[in-house]
Order: sequence, then C-alpha cells, then structure tokens
Amino acid sequence: MSDDVHDRWRRPEPGADGESGDGVPAGSIQRPTIRDIARAAGVSVSTVSHVLNEYGDISEETEHRVRQVMEELNYYPSALARRLVMKRSYVLQLLLFAVEGLHHPFFYEVTCGITSEVEKAGYELVLGVKDTRDRRWRETLRRCYEAKVEGIMLMGTLPSAKVLAEVRASGIPAVMIDIPFEGPRVTYVTSDNIAGARRAAEHLISLGHRNIIYVDGYDLPDEYTPLPTISVARRIGYEEALRAHGIEFDPRLVCIGNYTQEGARSAVRAKLESRSDVTAVFAISDVMAFGAMKAVRDLERRVPGDVAVVGFDDIEAASYVRPALTTIKQQGELMGRSAVCELLRIITNPKRSPKATVLPAELVVRESCGASRLSPQFA
Repeated sequence: MSDDVHDRWRRPEPGADGESGDGVPAGSIQRPTIRDIARAAGVSVSTVSHVLNEYGDISEETEHRVRQVMEELNYYPSALARRLVMKRSYVLQLLLFAVEGLHHPFFYEVTCGITSEVEKAGYELVLGVKDTRDRRWRETLRRCYEAKVEGIMLMGTLPSAKVLAEVRASGIPAVMIDIPFEGPRVTYVTSDNIAGARRAAEHLISLGHRNIIYVDGYDLPDEYTPLPTISVARRIGYEEALRAHGIEFDPRLVCIGNYTQEGARSAVRAKLESRSDVTAVFAISDVMAFGAMKAVRDLERRVPGDVAVVGFDDIEAASYVRPALTTIKQQGELMGRSAVCELLRIITNPKRSPKATVLPAELVVRESCGASRLSPQFA
C-alpha cells in the first residue's frame, strides 16, 4: 500500500481501554468503508458509489484513482448494503430431492452448470438437499419466503405434488429441472425423455431383441399419480417403440431399481432368473444400467454376448466401464445453465411468459448393446 494512501486512511491507535479510537476492539480487523475510500481518493462518497455501480458518468482518471485506492485498501463493497439499497436479495435456491443427493453423477453435472451460470450472473446460490421421503420441504420454502429468495429451482423426485402446488402458489419465480410443470411464473427445463427412451428401445429391437427388461426408477403410490416424472415419460417412449414394431408390452418385464446401482442389480437379477427368454435390458439411468450389468455377471452371463444393456444419461463413467455403456445422452451441464438463464428471465421480466426448454436426447452407441459386434452400421 502506498505511503500516500496510508496517510489518508490510517487505523486509529488503541486507547487505554484496549479499544481503538473509534470503539473497535484492539487487534480486530477493521474493514475500510466507502467513506474511507472517498477520503483516501480525495472524492465524494457519491463519486465512489457511482464508480461501484458503473454509472459511467465519472471521468476515466477519477475512476482509475478510486479503483486503485479500493485495490490498495483491499476494499470489497458490502453485498448486504447493495441488497438493502436495491431492495433485492440476489439469492437463488436449488432444492434437490434424491436419496443419493449430489452423489448421483447426473445431478452433480446439472449442479455444476447451475453454479457456473449463477456465479456469472452475480447471484448467490443456496443448496438444499432432501431425501425423497423428507417431509420438511415446507420449512425450506418458508425460509425462501422469509429470505426473499428471488427464484427457486427444483430437481429430483419430489415427495408429492403438493410441492409444485405450493411453489406455484407462492408467486416466487421457479424452474423445474426434468419435471414438466408450468404456471404463471413457473416453467421447466428437461430432455426429450420420450424420444430418448424410444430411441433406446428401438435400437435394441433393431438388433433383434424382443424381450427387453425395463428398469424403472421408483414404484410410486397412487398419491404421486398426478405428478409428472421422467419415469412416466421414459416408460411412454419404451412402450411406443414396442408398439411400433408389433411387440406386445409385457408388464412382467418391468422392474424397479430405485435409481441406485444395488437396487437395479437385485431387481434385474430376479428378472433374469425367472425369465430365460430375456436378451436385453433398458435401464432409465446409467447408474441402474451399471447395476444391471453386475446382475448379468452375477449369473455368470456376458454383456453383451448373452444380455445387451442400454442406459440413460451418459454420465462420465459410462465410457469407462467395461464393456463401455451404450446410453442416451442428456446434456446435464447445459440443462443446469439453461435453468438459471430461464429463471433470470422470469425474474427480470415478470410480464414475459415463461418458456419451457426441451433439450435433445441422443443415442450414444458403445459396446454394451453388442451393436458393433453385430452390425458395422452401429459402430
């Protein structure tokens, strides 16, 4: 720090009572204020404020001097003061409902996209992770109201449709991630789950498979029926592919993997033991597809030689398992960034109608389906 700045802004010496001359306890860190910056730079407080808020009406020389002093004094404007003046919180809430929380690779990818976009926009992100059985989500929503959170993002498997109803009724702008739901200030970002699942099933059918196990996420009770879920959309795509090829849907080929590797491993193993005619598995998440592959090996069978496996998500590990997993690619990071961008549009332009975003879901062919072994066109 230059001597000139030291002379203009100097911390008061401690008094006899162990405190500095302005009442600050001796030894404590005294942070410079906007008045200190103005005094050290030889300008008015208003001038410093205009520089901080980038009004553009301060001369280049004066702005340079003010910013130099701020740097030398290690000054950072108070976010709280800014919020009080602007009457805004600049805070967004992400609420994730999942048994595995951020341990799920796809949720992690989406969250990475969210955090990068939130930071770029100059907002702060509050993360709340709830188990799908956790009924305390109302407490989180209450805190959102009290803290004047400007927008909410919801992701995962919600505990009930009441969550959506209360978010919509709150009037707080909200974007659902992979949850197709809309309202006056609510919209969603998702992948084309129906088309993606249809491509996965059609790919297996094109390779000659007709008895295909479908590994679903959760077996939801009746109270969840009105709630739109990715499981419903992907089941629709799977059944559409069967009908298009004259294959009758067999509910006995559906099993529940609870979106976990071990859950899918147990469920698929039971199906394979009871159905010797099964030659393929379509799991609606890569994590469950990994469990399906383990189930095949548990029974001393081969992937894809005896049972082909296809997943959904294309998480990073999908290309590293052996055999490498054929899957439907979701753009997790882009989904997260898109959610934030749409949420900020709703916040900054309340009269604009929210717009849903549907991202493409593309088939990525690797080894686990056996396509490269059976036909060069799929390599």
